[in-house]
Amino acid sequence: PGLNRQKALFVFEFQNLEVEDLSATIILRKDEGENEEIQLEEGTFQYPVTSGTHQFTIYINDRYFEMYSFPLQIGSREKHVYHITPIKTDGIIIEVDKPVIYLYPETSAPFEISVDPVGEMTFAYPNYEQSWEGNMHPDGSIQVDNETYRYLFWESKQEFSALNPATTAGFVVTKENMIVFLEDKLKKVGFTAAERADFITFWGPQMQQHESVFVTFHQNAECNAFAELNITPTPDHLQRFYISWGSYDGNTIPISQELIPFKRNGFTVIEWGGQEIPTINNTLSL
Repeated sequence: PGLNRQKALFVFEFQNLEVEDLSATIILRKDEGENEEIQLEEGTFQYPVTSGTHQFTIYINDRYFEMYSFPLQIGSREKHVYHITPIKTDGIIIEVDKPVIYLYPETSAPFEISVDPVGEMTFAYPNYEQSWEGNMHPDGSIQVDNETYRYLFWESKQEFSALNPATTAGFVVTKENMIVFLEDKLKKVGFTAAERADFITFWGPQMQQHESVFVTFHQNAECNAFAELNITPTPDHLQRFYISWGSYDGNTIPISQELIPFKRNGFTVIEWGGQEIPTINNTLSL
């Protein structure tokens, strides 16, 4: 009754916020207009509008994903209350996809490899029971149980935090430049043509489903965050290379990442893998 004709009121109540965020200053954009700063009171704010249909984008802070509403219709002198549960940017269960292991010994020799993933191993090929055992050859072929393979394969599910281009070195890559970008980075690191083909034919089609992505790479010791490898005999060089990426339409320009070239002399083991992880867009940051 207190509203003038053609006026209406939205009330947004956020559930499960951290205590320090209950009185946060958040950023809101209505109907693709300008960013506005809104002060929460006990996790709630009221927003007067003209009656009609409105759409909202809300950004609390980096602890939560940005929120986008469907078109919300409201009539004259109506009050609509929405209860919103923001999704936190940490504690996301993601599958580590297609880590593959290539073996390049100087001479044919027996080997044993075990994988100790941080999360739950969900798949491995060839058959994996505590470890892989077999024979490896200088041409890269691997024999396990009298069968020959080009590489060993495993996957797992692990917990990750969202990618944040504001704090993580990496690259923003458009759909049109995706394949050229991957070819360039893999060549500079030291992938062979066959290894590049395996990597790009797996990740390229997935990444090109998005207009733009944020990409960051992990190398060598950093990859222990995904899994530890135990290899007998000990390789002269263990070169591990993982990619983390996510769809991105924000305006943050990340610090460019420096990559370390492979060393491939002597007995060399190459492993690559990766995961698609949601990215904090920060599109409403002021």
